[in-house]
Amino acid sequence: MKNIILVAATVLLPVTLVESAPTVILSTTSILPGETLRVEVDGAPPSARLKAKFSGKSYPLYTVGPNAMRALIGIKLDAVPGIYDLTFKDQQGQLSSLPVSRIEITTKVFTIENVNFTKEKTELMKAEHRESVIIAKEKMYASRDQQWESTFAFPVSGPIIGEFGIKRVRNGTIDAGFHKGIDLRAAKGTPLLAANSGSVMLASNFKAHGKTVLLNHGQGVMTIYLHMQSISVKVRDKVRKGQEIGKVGSTGLSTAPHVHYQVFVHGVPVDPTQWVNDEF
Repeated sequence: MKNIILVAATVLLPVTLVESAPTVILSTTSILPGETLRVEVDGAPPSARLKAKFSGKSYPLYTVGPNAMRALIGIKLDAVPGIYDLTFKDQQGQLSSLPVSRIEITTKVFTIENVNFTKEKTELMKAEHRESVIIAKEKMYASRDQQWESTFAFPVSGPIIGEFGIKRVRNGTIDAGFHKGIDLRAAKGTPLLAANSGSVMLASNFKAHGKTVLLNHGQGVMTIYLHMQSISVKVRDKVRKGQEIGKVGSTGLSTAPHVHYQVFVHGVPVDPTQWVNDEF
């Protein structure tokens, strides 16, 4: 039996000394749009180069321990409910012999919220797309090292006044799509803290997004903070979890002092609350 296991593992990965075939461990097999799926492969040698394939996209697996690899997959808010295959490919792009997993994306009910802006604030919407393109380019960067530690924290302790995943309408008629983060109320000038350790990818004064900081936490995970009054970090700075990166404000498309806070996994906005409650 041992020889059979060794042969099976050799077919999967080009190594010779493996005691047992790698196994796949999933955080869940049923997931909502906007949530994060954790995929682990245990028993894979350090030389392995695998990618997980799910819903038409490939996700790199990064080493997270001795013979352990992990991929994180963000489920888009507009994902179509259904059952999807999770498979793996090797460095040559060939399907591996790891078992196929079946993941169900379940149905999520989205509420609708209207936000009214003044004429002056409404004018700022013209800059929103251009700024989003700049942010999108930066948030797709993925470094191999994990910089975050344990669970994430909210950047301020105020109440949530804008839920993740609601559908936003502006001024009663303008479809703003999904609210891709959460809004946390805090007084103007409140210290705004890094949700976890990372490095600064962006520190900019935008018209629509306001004063903005984007942090890279490694392995495709990033956080962004919008509408700040002031910024106290600069690009390429290393920050620690809980370090002040600026102060709460109401710059850009904002009606009152708060922080709009988002978590991205390989560019996909995911529920920040899950990252506070669960360790990835």
